[in-house]
Amino acid sequence: MNKIMRSVERDLRTMSLGLGAIDKEIEYWQKKGSTDKSTKKRLERLQAAKQQLIENPEQSKELMEKLR
Repeated sequence: MNKIMRSVERDLRTMSLGLGAIDKEIEYWQKKGSTDKSTKKRLERLQAAKQQLIENPEQSKELMEKLR
C-alpha cells in the first residue's frame, strides 16, 4: 500500500468516528501536551477531519461510503 492510500485510510477512519469522538480525542491530545511529531500529525488529521465534517457533511458521508 502506498503512502497516499495509507493516509487516506487514516483520514477515513478518523472521519468515521463522528464529531463528538473527534472533539474528545482532540481535547485529549491537546491536554496531554506532547509535542512529538506523531502527536502533531494526529492532531492535524483530527482537525482536518472535523473541519470537513462540519463544512461538507454530505460529501464526507459519500466519500466514506465509496472508500469502504
